[in-house]
Amino acid sequence: MRNGGISIDGYPSMGEIQATNGWPAEERFGKGPVAILECVQEIPCNPCEDACPFGAIHVGSPITNIPTLAEDKCTGCGVCVAQCPGLAVFIVDKTYSQTEATVSFPFEYLPLPEKGDTVQAVNRASEFVCEAKVVKVAESKKQDHTPVVTIAIPKAFADTVRGIRRLNAPLPAVSPEAAEAGALLPDDVLICRCEEVTAGEIRKAIREQGANSVTAVKLRVRAGMGLCQGKSCGKIVTRLIAEELGVGPQDVLPATDRPPVRPVTFSEIGGKQNG
Repeated sequence: MRNGGISIDGYPSMGEIQATNGWPAEERFGKGPVAILECVQEIPCNPCEDACPFGAIHVGSPITNIPTLAEDKCTGCGVCVAQCPGLAVFIVDKTYSQTEATVSFPFEYLPLPEKGDTVQAVNRASEFVCEAKVVKVAESKKQDHTPVVTIAIPKAFADTVRGIRRLNAPLPAVSPEAAEAGALLPDDVLICRCEEVTAGEIRKAIREQGANSVTAVKLRVRAGMGLCQGKSCGKIVTRLIAEELGVGPQDVLPATDRPPVRPVTFSEIGGKQNG
């Protein structure tokens, strides 16, 4: 599996996560469940910090800081998981049993799995890793329609598994390698995760609404208008346009880059006042 980082593959690499968010020490893993932060981009967001009742997550000022974890304060309670708009917080418990670990993650698809179900666990790239057993499905009003699913998996995959395959998905998830080789992306696959735009919606914009560029697709279905500004979905949108129009990706007009390229504060734009 290729692992070039979020700006290349659309999901963070292990090295990227460790370098930006940090990673709990094995000693901490040995004490029980702990939060894993996988938010590697500087975006204006801090609900995880406010959600933690123990002050274990720090964003601070400016709000675009990347969150970090004080592992000694974290109890693995999981309150932060459902509160992250980017679905980038997970709870890992490597002490679940001698042979298994559990991973808790947000799951916003229907139908929901049920406790005791056997499901297909996937990695950050949505590639199949192993079969897993559903241990718990938490869905309280405080979670605001973001259920948190906990699965048990072989302990060797605790650092790799980050979700499960959708229960009603018609086809297996497509790996980056398969996508590059020309495998067909199912219409219900989410391409723009920020705005929740599927491949089918993008194809409809191209076929029925005359979208022939990345910007044209953006104007019609909002793909690329989210917080990441198309960094995750832009290349796949380009590929879909090329497939539909029968041209090469190099012939598809890209979106217009507009400053600022990365989030900045008003003080950085206007300058700090003296005195």
